[in-house]
Amino acid sequence: MTPVEKNSIKALVEAIKSAENTDNEIGGQTAADFINALSAEPDEKKRRKMAKEFYKQRKNMATVLKNFEDVFTAEAEMALIKAAIGGTHTEKEVSYKGGKKSVRTKQVKTAPNIGALQFLLKNKMPDKYSDKPVSDVEIEDISEIEEDIYGDKK
Repeated sequence: MTPVEKNSIKALVEAIKSAENTDNEIGGQTAADFINALSAEPDEKKRRKMAKEFYKQRKNMATVLKNFEDVFTAEAEMALIKAAIGGTHTEKEVSYKGGKKSVRTKQVKTAPNIGALQFLLKNKMPDKYSDKPVSDVEIEDISEIEEDIYGDKK
């Protein structure tokens, strides 16, 4: 494992730990929660501390996203393809009865997503599936017709 991969995994673990930390001072996990907490705080020093903490927690995740950009892009492409063509996937249902946990799995069929299919085709094969196809202009050789009409120009 390369040092970059080790640092990325370490950053991912830290990001997950910070996301699991529910008693942080920044007012939640989302940017909207942070903005609401920041705007509600009257003390400027506390607001600056909250902003630094929010940035520090999100910086680890940014490092992971930057180092594994190709992996995330490939996974996003596969998700788009799966959505476009549909198929089957397994879902698990967890229920509790009498203090016992039971897990039931079932196969669910998903219809193709027309919007995802259009997006995929337009971007992968724009010459064939574009709304405004651009084609090469074909110029027909009309010299023989001109000779018949105007005669031979020699």
